[in-house]
Amino acid sequence: MNTYRLTFLFSVIMLLSGVCPNLLCWAEGMIVYSYRSTTYMIRPNDTVPTPTRIADEGISTPSPDGRFLAAVDGDPDRRNVLHIRDLRTGKRIRSIILQVHSYVDISWSPDGRWIVYAGSPQRIRGGRDVNTEIFLISPDGRRKRKLLHPIGKNPIGFVWAPDAQSVFYNLTSTDRHQEIWESNVNGQEKPKKHSPFPERAGFLDRYPFYAFSPDGKKIAYTPVHEGVFVADVDGRHPRPVVTHLHEGIFIVNADGINHLEIANRGLREFFQVDWSPNGKYLVFSADIGFGNNGLYIYSLGSQQVRRLVVLSDSVPTSPRWVGDSLPVEPLDKMAVTWGAIKVSKN
Repeated sequence: MNTYRLTFLFSVIMLLSGVCPNLLCWAEGMIVYSYRSTTYMIRPNDTVPTPTRIADEGISTPSPDGRFLAAVDGDPDRRNVLHIRDLRTGKRIRSIILQVHSYVDISWSPDGRWIVYAGSPQRIRGGRDVNTEIFLISPDGRRKRKLLHPIGKNPIGFVWAPDAQSVFYNLTSTDRHQEIWESNVNGQEKPKKHSPFPERAGFLDRYPFYAFSPDGKKIAYTPVHEGVFVADVDGRHPRPVVTHLHEGIFIVNADGINHLEIANRGLREFFQVDWSPNGKYLVFSADIGFGNNGLYIYSLGSQQVRRLVVLSDSVPTSPRWVGDSLPVEPLDKMAVTWGAIKVSKN
């Protein structure tokens, strides 16, 4: 048996056993992110990941099954519009007037039933938001409800609990940015305050970026200058998983010849983070210096970091990792959402 056949047989065995023999198996699904007020999609499993432009709106969130994109378009001084698009093509399926004037973030629930957003029914006065509230809306626009939340300016940074029963967020008017709030989707329980981050976590003057693992047991978060951390969901046992990068950098010699060096490249600032659908990987954005910003994935199994894309001047924001869309109509919890969108009229 020649070397080629041995290599092929080994790869097949590794794949069947669930072990990845090369970087082509890094992760499944798609990562959706925003860059300069535009939404892009990238596949981490591609040999050379290449961003695909999906929508001109930068405030967006993908459905958990990877079929759709919800994106907000509008001037904060007028009524904002929620567009439901095909995630692969960007084609608009329907548009929903939200009846609010200020918005800060949106996020699609893990069960596909709700999209959460914040806004004020009143116009902005003097550059300030007035009575900002949290709302849930179904993807077909037929159901809408308001969530209870503490009085405060701009609830922001919506993160869903994996069971889709509650939404977490930060209040930008509070002094302690390590605190996050939780509102239950049934609207009957009072909001709860949590402090899952260590006092030493350096979020500085920004609200914390964090995400829960799909099984609800872990939380990943990013102190500005410290790295990417993973802890128990209640904040215990925090450990850094990424503090620097070990990657190839092209160096120009004095004679003008480029050559590749492997070096530890420090990351200046860490930003938003999300988990892969199988809970084995993290995606995060970071400022890598010299006007460059990167989108990276980290393998919790191999403890390796892989760069997806480097961008200039602006940080890629709101990375959301979703699974590949199903080839047929789903028969599980997404069926209600999918069917409702199909029968809706523009």
